Amino acid sequence: MATTTVMSVHVNKGKTPKQCVAAQLNYIINPAKTDGGKLISSHACMPETAVNEFMLYRQEYLENTGRENENEVLVYHVRQAFKPEEITPEEANEIGKELASRMTNDQFAYVVATHIDKHHIHNHIIICSTDLDGQHKYRDVKQSAKDLAQISDSLCREHSLSVIQNPQDKTVTYDKWQGNQRKFTHRDELRMIIDAALRMQPDGFDALMQLLEEAGCRIKRGAQISIKPPEGERYIRLDTLGPEYDEATLRRSLTGDHVHIPKIPRGDFTESQIKRLVDIEAKLRAGKGKGYQVWAERNNIDAKAQMVIFLKEHQIGSLEELNEQIQELTDQRDSLKASIREKQNRMKEINRQRQAIRDYSRTKEVYIQYRESGWSVKFYQEHRQEIEDHRNAQAVYSSHDGKIPTLKELTTKYDEMKKRKENDQAVFDELKPKLTDLKHIRYNYGILERDSAPNSHQHVIPKDHHFDEYAAHHDDESH
Repeated sequence: MATTTVMSVHVNKGKTPKQCVAAQLNYIINPAKTDGGKLISSHACMPETAVNEFMLYRQEYLENTGRENENEVLVYHVRQAFKPEEITPEEANEIGKELASRMTNDQFAYVVATHIDKHHIHNHIIICSTDLDGQHKYRDVKQSAKDLAQISDSLCREHSLSVIQNPQDKTVTYDKWQGNQRKFTHRDELRMIIDAALRMQPDGFDALMQLLEEAGCRIKRGAQISIKPPEGERYIRLDTLGPEYDEATLRRSLTGDHVHIPKIPRGDFTESQIKRLVDIEAKLRAGKGKGYQVWAERNNIDAKAQMVIFLKEHQIGSLEELNEQIQELTDQRDSLKASIREKQNRMKEINRQRQAIRDYSRTKEVYIQYRESGWSVKFYQEHRQEIEDHRNAQAVYSSHDGKIPTLKELTTKYDEMKKRKENDQAVFDELKPKLTDLKHIRYNYGILERDSAPNSHQHVIPKDHHFDEYAAHHDDESH
């Protein structure tokens, strides 16, 4: 089980941006908290020099875009706390790295530090707000905090850790977040009623609406269907409940053309929600006889067959195969990103050399005059920019032992490198949505797994279990 929160770090009054970032990084990489520094990881930076590297990314962004924000966000500070005695420090650090990687798609530099000085192990992650290309800022909007919690929960399940029930609001400051409980709203109740009614497998949309009325809802039909929950004060439009609950998607679910993914799976219900579900299901079954109840319960248990179909439609035979495909694509993505980054750095260096050639030629005569003036202060002040450009060009020549290729040769190399980078980028752009789709399938599978079986006897499919075998097993059970 892990709880998460994300906080934005701005420029504090009386401090420079560098001082503000240094304060955050110095706190999290404290050797006394990280087993002498052994529990520290990073991406696109070194922990010891991260503050300087973050400032370089920021400066590049300012130069590239010219955008300056008075209330600028410098870094984001993510905290991920684990249940006591459920995880080792090393595993916690690995999960922290994967959390940061998935959260940023490795497009931003970050430092992960696992603290073991408290009774519970927890991660601190500092993410640079500027991307590695110095072109964009990371935007922490309300959805980001929700995505963070979902990624953390997914990682916990992958590592066989428990997941917090009824997650709290993660969009406020950490101090406030600790004291808040997420309220169970009328929208949540309406989704729960619809989920329960769908498990009864009504034979059409009108039959679904009839079940909702039998559960105590009131239906208002028009251009958009609106429903008032049993204890609600106002009608709620279906299309405001989320993409799984609009009329078109519900109709597709009823005809078998779509697998319904509940927003809140039953496995995540609190005790009060479970009691409410019992009441809802009792109302839905009322007056339909024992035979109908047995039929409905059987369909509840067989709901996992939907997951089998769902994965088989994507030509995936087992969870192990799904994870292998995700890992293979992840490795390819990481390799491509490293290759693209390497080519980008090489192109920057070539540009630096080309600029040095131009500057050296353009400022050579001015620098000779400056030298002949006896390094006159007045002459320097009058020609400061040209003199400094010449010195910078000399430094580039010196770093290459004075053997920089010609401008024509450098341009040829740059064009070749750019073409290779564009080829890598094209492959990356094609691969990325495939990986996203597979991760989405795995996430949906986890939701369906937690939703399909009654709470009293959850079925678990081993990760290497083939879905053909599981489907056959369910055929036997249903008969």
